[in-house]
Amino acid sequence: MAGLRKSWDRLTGGPFGYVVYAVLGILIAFIANQALAFALETDLPVVAVVSNSMTHDSTTPQVHYQWLQSNMNYNKSYIDSWPVKDGFLIGDLPIIEGSSEYNVGDVIVYSIQDQPVPIIHRIISINPDGSFMTKGDHNSGLLSFEHSVKPSQVHGKVIFIVPKLGYFKVIVSRLTGGI
Repeated sequence: MAGLRKSWDRLTGGPFGYVVYAVLGILIAFIANQALAFALETDLPVVAVVSNSMTHDSTTPQVHYQWLQSNMNYNKSYIDSWPVKDGFLIGDLPIIEGSSEYNVGDVIVYSIQDQPVPIIHRIISINPDGSFMTKGDHNSGLLSFEHSVKPSQVHGKVIFIVPKLGYFKVIVSRLTGGI
């Protein structure tokens, strides 16, 4: 056992030790991500919020509640019954679970063509063809891609949010131009 300890100390000592710990950290993060993906039945179990499209602030009554009432005929008590009713902030880390069923009000994560990062928006309507109409709670209207999100584009729905743990991803995303 002492020999193993000496070997480990030699491997992790000095400047090379930082490289060893970095590689181990990346390996552990990869394994944890794969385990979560398996357990939550999704290919994307953890994402970092990199935009403010789901932020709730002083504009929420107008851009969220009033917009949904005017355009979808939803009242405030119905909207407040939805999961993740308070939105989230840049740097938060939503945990995603795959599902075979999605409902109005669910916050989903989906990918669109030519967009390097996934979108995190709320389902505001289910279209007759089974696709979803989505909207970011903080957005003042619908974006072009939000009218018909196909179930095949969806990675899953937000089931839990870890506040501020995604800032590392936000910094990396901004440094690499959104990748």
